[in-house]
Amino acid sequence: MASPSETPMSTMASALIFGTTVCATCALATRAYLTGDQRPFQAAGNPRSSALNVRSMPSMYTLLYHSSVFGFILFYAYICEKHPPFAHMGKNYDADQFFFLTALLFVVSFYTVKIHVKPKPAAAQNGKKADESELELRNGGTADASHGHQNGHAADSAIKPVAEANDATEILNRDQTEEWKGWMQFMFLLYHYFHAEEVYNSIRIMITCYVWMTGFGNFSFFYLKADYGIVRVLQMLWRLNFLVGFLCLTQGTTYILYYICLLHTYFFFMVYVTMRLDSSINYTKWGIRIKLGILGLIIFCVWDLDSGLFRLFHLPFFGTTPMLGATGGSMWEWYFRSTLDHWSTFLGMIFALNFPITSLFYRKLEAQSLTFQILAKGSMGLALLVAFGAWAMGPFRAGKIEYNQTNAYFGFIPLITYIYFRNLTPWLRGRTFELLHQIGKTTLETYLMQHHIWLTSNAKSLLTLVPGWPKLNFLLVSILYVVLSRRLYQLTLFLRGMMLPDDKAACYRNLAGLAATVGACYGIVYAMSILDVLSLEAVGILSVVFGVAVYHTVISRSVDAGNDAGAAAIATAKSGSVRKGLGGITPIWTGAFIVVIVGIFWKHMIATGARTLQPLPSTCSQYVNNGVWMPMNGCEEGERHAANRVHSIYTESLCSSTDLGHLWAWDDVPSNSYCRFTHRDSKTIKKGLRGRNVLFVGDSITRHVYHSFSRQLGVPDAGKYNATAEKHVDIDRNFGNLDVNFQWAAYITDLIDKLKAIKSPASDDRKHPDVVIMGGGAWDKLWHYSTDEEKAALASSVQVLVTEMKRVRELGIPVVWMTPTTINTLALPEMDGKPTKISENEMKIVRALYKSKGVESAATLVVDGPVFTESRVNESYDGVHYPLQVYSAGSQILANALDWLVSPVPLDGPPPPKQPGEMAHPNLGLMILCFTLAGLIGFDGFMGFSYVASIFVPSVSPNLLYYEAFSTLHRKKKLPELKPETGHHVPPPIQRSESSDGGEEDVQPDEEAASLLNKES
Repeated sequence: MASPSETPMSTMASALIFGTTVCATCALATRAYLTGDQRPFQAAGNPRSSALNVRSMPSMYTLLYHSSVFGFILFYAYICEKHPPFAHMGKNYDADQFFFLTALLFVVSFYTVKIHVKPKPAAAQNGKKADESELELRNGGTADASHGHQNGHAADSAIKPVAEANDATEILNRDQTEEWKGWMQFMFLLYHYFHAEEVYNSIRIMITCYVWMTGFGNFSFFYLKADYGIVRVLQMLWRLNFLVGFLCLTQGTTYILYYICLLHTYFFFMVYVTMRLDSSINYTKWGIRIKLGILGLIIFCVWDLDSGLFRLFHLPFFGTTPMLGATGGSMWEWYFRSTLDHWSTFLGMIFALNFPITSLFYRKLEAQSLTFQILAKGSMGLALLVAFGAWAMGPFRAGKIEYNQTNAYFGFIPLITYIYFRNLTPWLRGRTFELLHQIGKTTLETYLMQHHIWLTSNAKSLLTLVPGWPKLNFLLVSILYVVLSRRLYQLTLFLRGMMLPDDKAACYRNLAGLAATVGACYGIVYAMSILDVLSLEAVGILSVVFGVAVYHTVISRSVDAGNDAGAAAIATAKSGSVRKGLGGITPIWTGAFIVVIVGIFWKHMIATGARTLQPLPSTCSQYVNNGVWMPMNGCEEGERHAANRVHSIYTESLCSSTDLGHLWAWDDVPSNSYCRFTHRDSKTIKKGLRGRNVLFVGDSITRHVYHSFSRQLGVPDAGKYNATAEKHVDIDRNFGNLDVNFQWAAYITDLIDKLKAIKSPASDDRKHPDVVIMGGGAWDKLWHYSTDEEKAALASSVQVLVTEMKRVRELGIPVVWMTPTTINTLALPEMDGKPTKISENEMKIVRALYKSKGVESAATLVVDGPVFTESRVNESYDGVHYPLQVYSAGSQILANALDWLVSPVPLDGPPPPKQPGEMAHPNLGLMILCFTLAGLIGFDGFMGFSYVASIFVPSVSPNLLYYEAFSTLHRKKKLPELKPETGHHVPPPIQRSESSDGGEEDVQPDEEAASLLNKES
């Protein structure tokens, strides 16, 4: 059972914060109900928040209520992570199910298509003809028309008016970017849930897209709004870090574990600082581009040159100490994570800078004849597809480690290809999938909460609420996960509106109050820990005391202020006319009661629940031998079809009700035993035994388990049948910094000699083993157990063996005893009298002798051979030995037990941490600089690819569209006026309004701007 001392101090401080909040909230709610005052409930139920007013009881109740809801969700996440009702499940990749769910998402999404532009009545369409000539001249129609007529296609080349910028059909409009984030987030989450490593490279691209959007959205905001005030910064930091900050507090985790938040926060500041410095040149043609060019050179020098600049810039914030989420230290972890996408935000900024040009580029192309639209768009699309194909057949096909080296430099290719084709026509731009849009709105919350209420153990295992029913469990936890994530999204924005209004003084005041509250609660908990009085009970009592104090403070200050029309109701309550309610319940007792109930539930889950993934405790020794062989067959759908995909096996031929395989499975154990037995793979075993020396000593039965253990470590032919190989020999195997050896010792006297050798350092220069696994008995029973003298000698030797085992254990070396496996008497050959000397009944005598003399009690652990062989005794081909697969049960029992027998220790101290600069690629960095130069100097968000389209329609060349595109935007947003260069004609805008019977509405100043603001600001 977990004790309070094992609960992180930050968790206890969070309990004090939210316990106080819940107590005060319940007391205020009870008082409002008893006095008939509906104002607090109405204020809290309003979906739109208003600035906090500490002298208004409804306002304070609203803050406390939403904070309490926030706290309860975090409490649920804590229970799921630390004290779940059932042990966490391991991940199991099912490719069929993964792609089925992905396809299902898109199929369902097709039924949620949202059309942003409704068809206009015919009368409205005819009403446009009067303006077409003027619009054609305004948008350069004459030049394009002449180009078309020169090619002899008069009818086909009729030039249409260039459409006005329209948020509903704008490229990367808000709905579209949320849709984009939605389907990427779905696949990202499924990748984690199923541990779908085969799609890692695709998921890596999706993260690149997220970071790209950070640059695109924030650059757009600062360009259009020019709001560099501290309030904007605080609001953005709240959005990105409010939830993750409290997750770190409640879970006792580290910020670097949730690295996506750090990525977005870091690159938000990159955009902010870039735009804030000398912001007056942001609206000049070349000033902003020079500034971005300098930023690109800084990125190149910091990340793409192994110059030490990365460490120099980040040394004050990151270190080399291993921690949760950064086993190689936070410096390396941040270097690794940021390097993967160090160009993405910058490329997003370039696209945002050229966005007005890109928008006009699309609209001008769509004003061309169908022939030239196809030629221009098709040629550009073909160029992008060629680049995409080269990437897909080259860097994308590399393994995970190799691909990570190149993602930052080639990831923009699939990104801009997707943008281009997703926005290819107005029809595509004017439609989005509402389901994906809704998923995309809560990507931050779903990313964070997946760690604790969908996945667990910091995303390494699966939350289990319905054990034994994985698909029903998936459904239930997914519903809870989505609902709570959306609620957290609403709470984050609601509380931001209260705590960070558009008033700098109020922001400072509220943040200071929040920081003081967290700091005071942490200080109190720290003091209680120093005084050794920290417990859940003590925290609960303090929560009630502080909650009562908050309750009285809110009531007294609100009444004294006489702040609203409902003061009379509160005054009535203050005068003593509050109804007692049922059973004499008062507001204070209600708050205290709720805190007590939550505390009792918490204590109950500590006592009965499981825990996060950790090495098994030594108490699991009582369960480790309890298990059975479960028959398995190929009728399981996933396995059958995987065999068909990988090995071209006919699926039905795998299904059999008679030819069954078997898999060892442990019996179910109480959740609070923390005994989560699993089949360990090679990576897990090697990690747990790092730097250790494992020694097997014994006869052929022990040797078979040794070979099985070696197969678990990755030696597939260990113990293969070989009639010519010498059998009674020692075997040494090395697995990097792990040694696993076997020493032949058939008789008990041999076992004693091996133990004595271990005890005496002078007898062998080799270092002592860290654990000894030994077994025997069959050879002594076969050859030295016929006479009374031999029986007495064996009994005496067993006592010596017990003494030696105890002495070895005194050296700090665990000793594991393996009892002889079940004998198949009917299969024993007649030679040497085996059927009479080592039958199963005779071996039971030997097992009983060893147990009665204290061998099992002298051992640190006993691996019970008959447990995993008795039910398969008929498979023993010579009466003693079994098929190789049977011994896997013994080696897996042993592999689990090693959790508490030994711990991993490096051979020569901790390995040196990886250093920033190891992923630097100067040549690739120069390549990406060339592409960014095309974007900056060429005014092209598609990094030069747009110029392919201008081969067929010269008037859409991005460098020719600058003044036309930006002058319109600047007029609408009242930004500094641009001065056109010689030769550039910028026509005045035509504002047009049609009647209410179905025409166009007035063009609003913020229409185009709104399309740029694709991130929640």
